[in-house]
Formats: sequence, structure tokens, C-alpha cells
Amino acid sequence: MSYLKKDSILNYSKNTNTMIDLNDLYDRGMELHYIANTAYPLTPTSVREYAIKGSEEIHGFLEKEYDKVKELALYFHVPFCKSRCKFCEYVVVAPNEAEMKDEYLKAALKEIELYSRIVRDDTKIVGFDIGGGTPTELGAARIEKITNKLLNTFNITNDITWSIETTPYNAVHKFDELKDIRQLGFRRLSMGVQTVNQELLKKMEREGDTLLYRKAVDAIRKAGFNRFNVDLMYGFKEQSIEDFKSTVEYTVSLAPEYITLYEMRYKLTQIATDAFSVTRNKVNQQYRVAYEILTQNGYKGNYGKNTFSRIENDHGTSDYLTNRVIKATPYLGLGAGAQSLGLNYLAYNQGAATKSIIKYMNEVEKGIFPIQDIYQLPEEEMMAKALSVMFYFGFVDLKAFKQRFNKEFTDVFGKEIDYLKLWNLAEIDNNQFMVTRNGVAHLSGVIPMFYSDRSKNELMTMNIEKILK
Repeated sequence: MSYLKKDSILNYSKNTNTMIDLNDLYDRGMELHYIANTAYPLTPTSVREYAIKGSEEIHGFLEKEYDKVKELALYFHVPFCKSRCKFCEYVVVAPNEAEMKDEYLKAALKEIELYSRIVRDDTKIVGFDIGGGTPTELGAARIEKITNKLLNTFNITNDITWSIETTPYNAVHKFDELKDIRQLGFRRLSMGVQTVNQELLKKMEREGDTLLYRKAVDAIRKAGFNRFNVDLMYGFKEQSIEDFKSTVEYTVSLAPEYITLYEMRYKLTQIATDAFSVTRNKVNQQYRVAYEILTQNGYKGNYGKNTFSRIENDHGTSDYLTNRVIKATPYLGLGAGAQSLGLNYLAYNQGAATKSIIKYMNEVEKGIFPIQDIYQLPEEEMMAKALSVMFYFGFVDLKAFKQRFNKEFTDVFGKEIDYLKLWNLAEIDNNQFMVTRNGVAHLSGVIPMFYSDRSKNELMTMNIEKILK
């Protein structure tokens, strides 16, 4: 049954020579709301037809690619954690590799050296994040070596804010290292609280309680961080609206500068099949409750945005992520499993699939770019990837889109925009394509409108049980 009562609106697919009914596409997105989200491509094998094979071919392609890049964001991935949470989709190594930190550091420094030979000296670095995993598990001394290598390799200026992540446990129990990291120049710190529900924490095999969180905040402030973000998650199977309300209210009492809301993305997690029990209505209610609490307590963000800030004219995200979201700025991911997005390519480092660092380290040792998969994407796919991420903020900056792709957003997606405006799902105002409140409630139906024709057809025909199981 259609979520919106409407006449058929057909759009011609150039790639498949078929007509795509936007009504059916919208309905399918709403049905598969745990797949049709800001994560793109839809599956690990979606864009394999665009793969570049062979280390020599990859090297040659990257040389040409980075000769054209004028601005670049940097991300370094630390794949170590005290334990792996069941909701985690990222690269975190198994216990048998957890002590290989020195070996990993050695490989990471060599990977940076590989890219130093192809990234232009005048390429401006507009963001720098260290994430994970848990970056503070690597230790301040190793983080210092990574940071110094990056500073000596790339054009990192003082006008960007470096950001790093920690856990509540590490903030409290590794306080001296936290101070050392602040002294290195990291001004922004992000900490995952996720939930205050003890039963949910237990199921997710995650350590935490309100006393630990309070101590962690005290330690973070004492260490000198005045750009502090707390991550919260919603959309869990066992998480009630009241549960999430309590979590948000508690987090507000911690008074961080920023609060980020992450809707649970089940794909590639240990609890993937829980997605079948989570309704779009529940997720919408949880977001709405959180939005009301945050805005009533001085946190600003347009409805539909996932980051909220108490600082004026500050999106709440790191410089790295802000540039990714708004401008689709190319970013270079370093470390095992890290993702990179160039002007014309998408890549994943070794470890993205295996959650192991062994092959990553071996390939770097051989002087080979440690890339597991790399895809030279056509413009349509690059747009789809960029736009999916832009919906983190609930809007598309039309000037930024034009600058990135040299095309008018309204020309490329005219029929889709008209469709969304017709049903009060989106509007154009002040040079922004904005998702309305109604559109936020139906976001999983909105996002697929900007998929490539290939992905639109993939969404319509995918076997969801096979993907999640």
C-alpha cells in the first residue's frame, strides 16, 4: 500500500531503459527504512562493476586523481576497542590482534608516506579527525607520532579544529593521556554515551552508567577540552520512546557543546535482524522528542539535522565532517578499513570486510596502497553518494552542489524535486533544498529520489533478508 495517495509519476532510467515510478520508489524506501538511509552504496557489492583492479592500476589512478585535488579532509582510523559493541558497523579488531598497536603504528606511518608522494604540497587540508574504534586505546605517545607525521606531510593549517574520540571509561582511567592529547593540539573531543538504559547497554555488551559518564565529563573538562560532543543512538529494538527521552535529558545535564543523534543503522552489525522489529513511526517519535528537548535547552539545529550545537554559527560537527557533508569535499581515509572519497572514486582500505589489520599491514610493508576495494564512479554515483551524506544535516546547499559538480541541483533532479514539493516533503528556501518536517518523518522515502538509476533499481529488487542475515 502506498504511504502517499498519489497518481503515478514516472521517471526514465537511462541506464536500464526502464521507467521508474517515483511512488513505488518512495514506498520501497519507507518499507526498507533501515537500508534507505545516509549510508551509500546500499550493499558492499553494489558498485563492483566500477572496480579498479591491480596495484599498478590503482597507483596510477590515484596519482592522476590527487593531482586534481585542491582541498582535502583527513581521517585516521584506530581499530582498537576495549570490546566490540553489538551495534558497531565499523572496523574493530578481534582480541587476538588487540595488542598489535606498535605494528599498526609502523604500518600507518608507512601508509602516510605512500600518500605523501602523490598528494600535492599545495593541497589545503580542511579537516582532520582521528576516529575508531577508540582512538585513545592507541595511547597518546602513538597518537603523537601519527599526528606529527601528518603535520610534516600535509598542508594542515592552524585554522582547522582537530577532532578525536574517546570512551567514558578511557576519559576517566586514562586521564593523563587525555591531557597529553589535548596538548598535541586536539581541541574537539567526541564521546559515545549512546544510552543510559542499563538493560540495553548490557545487551549491546557496552560498559557505562550515569556515574561513569559524569566522571568522564569532569575529566574531559579538566583536560582542557571546550569543544565537547556526546553521541547518542536511537532506533533500537528494545529502546522505548521514554528510554530515549531519559537519555537525552540526562545528556543535556552534562552540558556538552554539541549533541549528535545517530539513528541505528543495522546493516553490517551483530544485531542486523533486529531491524525487522523497528518501525519508522517509533524512530520518528524518538527523534521528535529529542529535538524538542534539545531546542528547549539552547541547542540549535534545523529539524532533520542530526547534530545540535550550543555555539552560534557552529554546525556541531568536526571540520572534517562538516566539509564532507555540506561540500562533498574529497577525504582521505588512512588506517585499516578507512573509507576514502575522491573527486571521482570511492575506496575502502584492507580490513573493511575482514575486521583484521593483518593484510593492511602486509600490503603497506610491500609498498602497496593498502586498498581492499576501489571504484572509479561515474558522476551519477558520485552525486548519489554525496547527497546521501548531505541528509545528515537535512538540507542540500545549492551553491556547494554547483561548486562540487558544476551543475544546477534543480536541473539534475527536477522531476524528483517537483515530486517531493508536491507532497510537502521538501522545499527550496534561501538557496537550500530543505527537507520539511513531513519529509523528515518520511526521510527514507526522500533519500532514494537522489540515488543513481542503478541504485533505484537495486532498492526495488533487493532481497532484504539475504542482506541483513
